[in-house]
Amino acid sequence: MAGSTPKDEDVARLAMAVHLMIRVFLVAGRAGAPAEGKIPFNPLYFHILGHLLREGATRPSTLASLLGTARTTLSTASKALKKRGLISTKPDPDDGRAQVLELTQDGREVAEAIQRQDKQNMGVILGLFDADEQKQVVDVFERIVKGLGAA
Repeated sequence: MAGSTPKDEDVARLAMAVHLMIRVFLVAGRAGAPAEGKIPFNPLYFHILGHLLREGATRPSTLASLLGTARTTLSTASKALKKRGLISTKPDPDDGRAQVLELTQDGREVAEAIQRQDKQNMGVILGLFDADEQKQVVDVFERIVKGLGAA
């Protein structure tokens, strides 16, 4: 379905709403400290940990591509996560010359805490709506993700 050109007023309202949602969940910490206080909020760290939790061991180059970030940026983030003991490297089972990143046990616990908090945050949002509206909200967000090519 093709979209239409949005009104400036609606664009401004949406931008403000998104800004306020981010502030409520990240800055104000109304839903609790990020990752249950296990690690300070860093979007890239959270995405890396989440991917490794969902998909398992992954080559850094593949992960950088999936996350849309430069390999050097991913390398810096990976080093920081290794230093915290959250990820480790091992030889790629498909090609021993290459390395893959994987979660440590501590990393798994942090990634699971992030996942729990994400679900809690989404529960807060959906809890503002009745059952029919909740389905509509989820449908709209899935449409946005698909339209942005992020699905």
